[in-house]
Amino acid sequence: VATKKKGTEQAKGQNPRAFIFKSSSKARKARTMAAEKQQRKLRAPLMDRTGDEPPPFVVLVQGPPGAGKSTVIRSLVKHYTRHALSEVKGPITVVSGKKRRIQFMEVSNDLNDMVDAAKLADLVLLLVDGSYGFEMETFEFLNILQVHGFPKVMGVLTHLDEFHDPKKLKKQKKTLKARFWSEIYNGAKLFYLSGMQHGRYNKRDTLNLARFISTAKFRPLTWRTTHPYVVGDRFEDITPPGRVHDNPHVERDVAVYGWLHGCNLKRGQLVHVAGVGDCTVSDLAALPDPCPLPSTDKKQRKLDERARLLYAPMSDVGGLLYDKDAVYINMDDRNVNFSKRDGGAGNGSGGGGG
Repeated sequence: VATKKKGTEQAKGQNPRAFIFKSSSKARKARTMAAEKQQRKLRAPLMDRTGDEPPPFVVLVQGPPGAGKSTVIRSLVKHYTRHALSEVKGPITVVSGKKRRIQFMEVSNDLNDMVDAAKLADLVLLLVDGSYGFEMETFEFLNILQVHGFPKVMGVLTHLDEFHDPKKLKKQKKTLKARFWSEIYNGAKLFYLSGMQHGRYNKRDTLNLARFISTAKFRPLTWRTTHPYVVGDRFEDITPPGRVHDNPHVERDVAVYGWLHGCNLKRGQLVHVAGVGDCTVSDLAALPDPCPLPSTDKKQRKLDERARLLYAPMSDVGGLLYDKDAVYINMDDRNVNFSKRDGGAGNGSGGGGG
């Protein structure tokens, strides 16, 4: 009996039949599925063509009328730069981190504008009126994005403060999230902006949204990295006034200012200007950066207050304007001290040149 026990103890856990597959076809299928799963995780290495200081990432804010696009941009600009923006017009560039700048653009509900904006977006904030639900503009823009490479999309639900019953609010959130996930992919980010304060959204909601924008990873689209394009911050008509006076329909010379994305642009190259047509680049010049990244010499965890820059020339915000031959400094009249005239003019007259 003792020998039998010893034999069973030795055989325990060493039976090769106990751990072999039962069906060879199932085992083959399992191995194939595991190999496919591993292959799906693999990604082809992408060449990073951006230089030491990459251009700002373009963040589009799109939504139906009255969804709160301007309010979202104003709230985010206030969070990043501590600046209260009165008017949202044109691209607005902010420094969001030590190595990242973000350019906000509002997309109007015109189909042509949607197509043009989809070509340059790195990240899209899709605004949805939570009290109403999804509207036609949102689905149209999603279809346009799919054609243009489908950049990263985040959903933002607004007007949730109109719900007074928590159960109804929870049900609406669940319904809209399920619809949003079915349109994009399961697990797509959806943010909720509920209350307002001083004409902007709550600080906590804005902080959550800003954190995700600041840390989002953008996958560069191959077509964009191999083609140069410029998102114009502002433009200026430099045609001589005499020629315009003689012939109002004369061909104009226009200077466009903005960061260059993709690869290099050359003189004499044909470029397509959205809404205008094909034009030739007659001259190119590199200008000083109006919204530079903070210096890497200082080792600091957080952004310094002086590094929280804002550049929005179309919204008349930002102190400096760089031209080819000059730099313009915009100063508020209240901050300018005029010198008094010599010769003891009366106390009430302070004017003169400064």
